[in-house]
Amino acid sequence: MDTVAQSLCEIKKQLDEANLPYIVSLTHPSRTVTNLDENCLYVIRQKIDTEGVYHLLAAAKMGKG
Repeated sequence: MDTVAQSLCEIKKQLDEANLPYIVSLTHPSRTVTNLDENCLYVIRQKIDTEGVYHLLAAAKMGKG
């Protein structure tokens, strides 16, 4: 299952329904950014380990301006 560039909430629902294990990590910009939407997380990287666990890296959507 490809999860990159999709809403974290939707991906979590899909993985739960498919009984697939996952671990979510969050990342933030190294500099202060005021236009982040912390309520809107997207998967930006995925890795599936040898045990079939999805390791998802999520980040907040950046707003305009």
